[in-house]
Amino acid sequence: MKSREQYNAYRRAWWARSLGEHLTESRVFLPREAHNWVVRFAAEVEERIPFVLGKLVVAQIKDVDQKADTESQAPALHVERADKEDGIATIQADSLHKLFYAILASRFPDDTGSARLRQVGFLGAVAAEIAAGRKPSASLIANCTDNQVSQIATLAKTLNERGVIDIRHAPSVSKGKAAKIFSIRADAVKGIHTAHLEATGQVIADIGPG
Repeated sequence: MKSREQYNAYRRAWWARSLGEHLTESRVFLPREAHNWVVRFAAEVEERIPFVLGKLVVAQIKDVDQKADTESQAPALHVERADKEDGIATIQADSLHKLFYAILASRFPDDTGSARLRQVGFLGAVAAEIAAGRKPSASLIANCTDNQVSQIATLAKTLNERGVIDIRHAPSVSKGKAAKIFSIRADAVKGIHTAHLEATGQVIADIGPG
């Protein structure tokens, strides 16, 4: 009973801190299927469900207002999933191409041709998620590629050790779990070349367009 009272006290304190002066509490009733979708979405963007629901409602209100002003029929629902303050930036396309070519031309011990293709595919997924304004996590990429989270985590670990990506841990809505958020390093091309030289004693051949 005491633990329940402590939980209720913690929950009230959290609500009080979160509301502040510019927010107000509104309750919603959702179909069970919609609620399950919201739970999954909140886990992907590492935000609490009340904030996710609020952003969805605000985004839809803005969409309705825009349609009323412009009489446009194009759908415009947009939910901001990653703030610029997170420090996750979109890598330049030219640098990304150079990185892909470097990985394909690399010959790390124990790497196979299929392993290099998986690494390029993983980085492509990370870049696409960042460009779409989302936080690329292991679970998000695993879901969209129909892979196991452990496989994505293994790819990420390899590329992190080679100086290609950074991995940071962010709190998740699932109790006891931390989400792994990926970002491609600005010096990723230099990192892969340095790691390859250390591992093989050889430079990576230039197979990019002349």
